[in-house]
Amino acid sequence: MNTNIQNTNETETDLFDYEVKQVNLHADGRQTRWLGNVRTDTGECLGVCSDRYDLVQNRSLIDTSESLFKSKGLTNWERKVVVTHGGAKSRAVYRFPSLGIKVAKNDLIFALKVQNSFDGSLRASFNVGLFRLICSNGMTIPHKSINLSHKHTGTLNLETMSDALDRAISDFTKSAPIFERMSVIDISQKQGEDIIDSMVKRGIGGLSERQAEGVKSVWANPTHHEDRERSLWNLFNAFTQHITHGIENGERPRFELAERISSAVTSEFARAAANPTLAVPMLVTA
Repeated sequence: MNTNIQNTNETETDLFDYEVKQVNLHADGRQTRWLGNVRTDTGECLGVCSDRYDLVQNRSLIDTSESLFKSKGLTNWERKVVVTHGGAKSRAVYRFPSLGIKVAKNDLIFALKVQNSFDGSLRASFNVGLFRLICSNGMTIPHKSINLSHKHTGTLNLETMSDALDRAISDFTKSAPIFERMSVIDISQKQGEDIIDSMVKRGIGGLSERQAEGVKSVWANPTHHEDRERSLWNLFNAFTQHITHGIENGERPRFELAERISSAVTSEFARAAANPTLAVPMLVTA
């Protein structure tokens, strides 16, 4: 899989700013109702869709999103662009240092992933997340993507996008109690290791034994003073630290794997935190 990641605004524009056009596909010399989504600069067909499906261009989605951020008073953001599968999928991940919450004495800032695809795998949508300031660990919030375009059309409606952003910010602020509940669920070192092993056995997010060893290493030797306590929150941070720095930004960056594991692990921990007395049994159930 070809994954490109850029962190500087000067160069990342070239990364996402390509056009995709739809061309008619033929079979046995006859035109079908299927269209190929072709990247104009490389000539590569990124996906096939029906004639009812319209495209959202990356440039339009990102420009409209950033204009919307400014209109809401969200400025001075940090942006990272990730393009995979030859351009079939793209994400722009934003951090907003001016918008934050506090959980267990940790400062967490609002993060938003704007995603798009030309192979039908991703709708133009917002995904909400957050970053922990002391270590820049990224984590997701357990909820569904917020769609930005109407079904089967590539129309971006500013009012719809504005409502989606308001909902995203609301979801972010409402997530604090979920993570706060994790911080008051005490666990032992061994229980933490059992939970990690269970995640592997149950195939949560495709977490492998090798990746689990990375999480165990962080859990056994916390990098930050704030993580020396033994709670579900500290174990969750061990997961997010390894996912962020060992998988997403490791020697061989694997953004989509990190995304999948992060989402699955967050959902598992949030589900367990809703039932404090049963949290550990729920997480170690094979």
